[in-house]
Amino acid sequence: MTLALPVRQTLSPLWRIGALLPVLLVAFGLALTSYSQFDLRLRDVVTLVLAFDPDNLKHQVIASLRLPRALAATFVGAALAVAGLVMQGMTRNPLASPSVFGVSSGAALAFAVSATGLIAWVAALPLLLVTFCGAGLAGVLVFFLGGLHRTPIHPVRVILAGVALNFLFLSMTRGAVILADENAYGVFHWLTGSLGNVTFDDVRLVVPWTVLGLAGALWLGQPLNLLRLGEERMQNLGGGLRQVRWLGSLVVVLLVAAAVSVAGPIGFVGLMVPHIARALIGSDYRLLVLACALLGAILLLVADTLARGLRFPNDSPVGILTTLLGAGFFLFLARRKILEAMA
Repeated sequence: MTLALPVRQTLSPLWRIGALLPVLLVAFGLALTSYSQFDLRLRDVVTLVLAFDPDNLKHQVIASLRLPRALAATFVGAALAVAGLVMQGMTRNPLASPSVFGVSSGAALAFAVSATGLIAWVAALPLLLVTFCGAGLAGVLVFFLGGLHRTPIHPVRVILAGVALNFLFLSMTRGAVILADENAYGVFHWLTGSLGNVTFDDVRLVVPWTVLGLAGALWLGQPLNLLRLGEERMQNLGGGLRQVRWLGSLVVVLLVAAAVSVAGPIGFVGLMVPHIARALIGSDYRLLVLACALLGAILLLVADTLARGLRFPNDSPVGILTTLLGAGFFLFLARRKILEAMA
């Protein structure tokens, strides 16, 4: 009698990554058609692709409202997931993510200052530049306060620096919104993480910078594999540890800035997805970047679809759902790490 082997043993990592593509297509199709007052169906998507009819109301709804939202969810989810993977690889800390380490909060603070008009010249700058500077400031502070410029790094110090900065930026963001109460509701809604008002202009903003960040993450795949062996061994094998951390930090800031400028600070995608990817693919970062990009896109597409159904026909921010899922995931990981340290 032969026993069926687990999927991870019977399929190569590349085949498992390829198997995520049809899942992504299904999630994308559901995002285009689910929870609509116009009774949208998948056949409407097919007819739109084959022969777009500008007089067809369903085609107009899909093309002008649902398509940019689904595209934004795809690239924002990929950006946040890969940013979390790179952060975990650089710090060798399974709890690292843009939301936990304050990078998303730094970008959100910069957006809040711009959107509320508290500083006039900041409000006049391009939004991506504003969020990039906010995320960059947070990244630099975590880099130096957490001791990432030193060898070896102390994982607990990095966590404490990131969590402290996260709370600091969140408090400053709330203060900025309170001081400018005219735009308070809109900014507070955005701060929960939402894809509800995304347009094709937002898609054109997020796509090129996300692609650039993903290319940088792919280049970092082999150096992060060496770093996984240990900092000293990486340096003995000729790896440039400091250069990898600087480039990795730049990739993280770029991906987070692009995502936050479009969808706000959506939490915990960068924490959950890398762990799911490792369970499916293994520990090779060259493959993990691809897997995280696909899984992040799938997760955010599904989460945004479910968020629309929470109060249908009213919309709900997707960040509420990802935070509910991610908070429990974070507690599970933290508890497991504490138990391993005590063992």
